[in-house]
Amino acid sequence: MGALAADPQHGHPTLDTFRLTPTRQFYRAHYAAVPAIEPSGWRLRVDGLVERPLELDLETIYALPSREEARTLVSMGNPPGGDLVGTALWRGVELDVLAGMVGPLPNATHVRLYGADGYDTSVEVGRLGLGNARFKALLAYEINGEPLPPDLGFPLRILVPGLYGSKSVAWLTRIEFTDKPRRGYWERLGWSDRAVVKTFSKITSPPHWSVVQGSMIVQGIAFAGDRKVTAVELSVDGGPWRAAHLIPGPSPLAWTQWYIRWVPPGPGEHVLAVRATDETGFTQSEPALSRLGGTYPDGTSLIHAVTVITR
Repeated sequence: MGALAADPQHGHPTLDTFRLTPTRQFYRAHYAAVPAIEPSGWRLRVDGLVERPLELDLETIYALPSREEARTLVSMGNPPGGDLVGTALWRGVELDVLAGMVGPLPNATHVRLYGADGYDTSVEVGRLGLGNARFKALLAYEINGEPLPPDLGFPLRILVPGLYGSKSVAWLTRIEFTDKPRRGYWERLGWSDRAVVKTFSKITSPPHWSVVQGSMIVQGIAFAGDRKVTAVELSVDGGPWRAAHLIPGPSPLAWTQWYIRWVPPGPGEHVLAVRATDETGFTQSEPALSRLGGTYPDGTSLIHAVTVITR
C-alpha cells in the first residue's frame, strides 16, 4: 500500500497556487447547433410577472455594474472522473441588478430561461440569490478576461450557483418571471428539475493505468456546489483513508484542489480512490464500480478511482 502523507510545503510550490481551466479546455455541452448571433441585433428581455418589463441590448448590459468571480461549472452527466467540469474567472452582471430594475411581483416563484438555440428551463427564484442572499446568479459575458466564445454562450449566459450546467442557460435571450415551474428539454427526458450539484472528487494525476516510479504527488479536485468542501481523503488498495492537503478556490463557488504524497511499496498494480466531505457532513461512500451508469437522473457522488502500475 505504501506511505501516504499530506504535503503542504515540501518542494511543490506550484501545487499551492490555484489554477483555472484555460478557456480552450473548458468543456462544451450543447443542446443543438451553436447559434450565430449578431451582437448589434441581440436583445435580452426580462418580463413576465414583473412591474416594469424591459429589453436590454449588449452595450446596456456592459454598462451595468459588473462582478468578476471564479466559479465552477459541471454537467449533470459528468461521470466519476469525467471531464465535463471546469473552473473559470467569469465577469458579468448579477441577476439581482436586473431584478431591481424590473421589480418581480410577490407571486413570482420561478424564472424561465430561454436560449437562442431553442433551449429552455426554469429555476426557483430562491436559487437566484435575489436580495441579501450569499450567492447570486451571474449573467456572464466574459470568461478568463475575454468575451465568451460562441461555443460557450456568446454573448451572455447565466450561471446559477449550486446547480448543474443544465440550468446555466447559454446564448440567453429571455428571463421570464412566472408563478410555476416549467420542465425544460432535459427535464422532459427524465433528468432532475432540481439539478442540485452533488459532492464529488476526482484524481487528475496520475492518470488511470499510468506507469509510475518512486515517490509521487497524487492530486485532483473536489466540488460540492454552493457547499464548502471540508475534507478530501485518499485510500490505496482499499486501505485506510488519509487526509490530503486542500487548496481552497478563490471564491466559495470554485472547486477545491487537493494533493497528497504517496510512496509506493514496490512494483505492482495499485488502486487509488478519493472521497470528499462537505460542510453538511456528507461524505462520498459508494464506489463507482458498484453500479453501471451513475449519472442519470440527477448526477453522481460515486467515488472516483484509478489504477496505476508501479515499478
